[in-house]
Amino acid sequence: SAWCASRQPVSSSLARWLGARTGRDPHFIEQGSFFLGLLPMLIRRPPDLLYFTDLNFGNACWHWRRRTGARFRMLFNNSGPTSMPFTRTDHVQQVTPGALEDAMGRGESRERQTLLPYGVELPATYTHPSEAARREARTALSLPATGEIVLCVAKLDRSYKRIDLLIEAVAAMAEPRPFLLLVGADGPAGDGLRGLAAARLGAHWAWRSLPAEEMPTAYRAADRFALLSQNEGFGLAYVEALTAGLPVVANDDATTRYVIGDAGSLQRIEDVAAARAALESLRRMPTDESAGRRRHASVRDRFSWDALRSQYAALFRRVAAGTA
Repeated sequence: SAWCASRQPVSSSLARWLGARTGRDPHFIEQGSFFLGLLPMLIRRPPDLLYFTDLNFGNACWHWRRRTGARFRMLFNNSGPTSMPFTRTDHVQQVTPGALEDAMGRGESRERQTLLPYGVELPATYTHPSEAARREARTALSLPATGEIVLCVAKLDRSYKRIDLLIEAVAAMAEPRPFLLLVGADGPAGDGLRGLAAARLGAHWAWRSLPAEEMPTAYRAADRFALLSQNEGFGLAYVEALTAGLPVVANDDATTRYVIGDAGSLQRIEDVAAARAALESLRRMPTDESAGRRRHASVRDRFSWDALRSQYAALFRRVAAGTA
């Protein structure tokens, strides 16, 4: 693996320090440093195919290929998504129909794009968490032992994750309000959002930044899941929540209709009143084992590696061979 100046944890990372001194976002620093870390591998053993999701990293690799005459092919996973022209890649993987339609609407070639959703490592069978398992998960995360917990997994962001809207919606709910658990990366808006949560929710909220291997603990600890994003590229957190059997509420748009479908509650959420109503509807959704099993099956059959592995292999072969 290649070294990079990771942007996590944001509060103390080298990427943030370098970004502050160069006027660049920490994510840009992470991508640039990863390219430099990967460069010796590109020189010693050029790949047949370079599969990437970050545009700045891809731009650096494209320039390297152009200047050196390297012959590797490039496949861009547009899970951001971006509206930038697809000029510095050979082929584009679109993970939702909406992103594909948007790209074609602005003139991108259909032949240079393939619709293929995220492949996710999902358990083949559903295990409904026992009360003992739920209590253990809450203890591990220092959460209240009793009461309802609504989980949101997202970067602390206002612009499209709309964490501020979720906080205000929970605060507007009638007592007893649920405990709000925010899990995800910090961000430039982090201090302000934590301050807002403390002011509006008092002690009835928490924020945790967890490594991937500990995320199942967060899902076991929760009763329900809410993420009110606009313009998600795909929304892996929706898939994870449904896999865990949790009731899910989300903003109704092309992405959530594709990823969540009828396995969750989709509502047009434009303001605090609509967000509060959405959370109230979330509380009415069943949490029994049968409902959890149906939610798990809805994403397993569409997004698991068992369902998608052969399609990924075929796409990689076509792009590497120059036939896609």
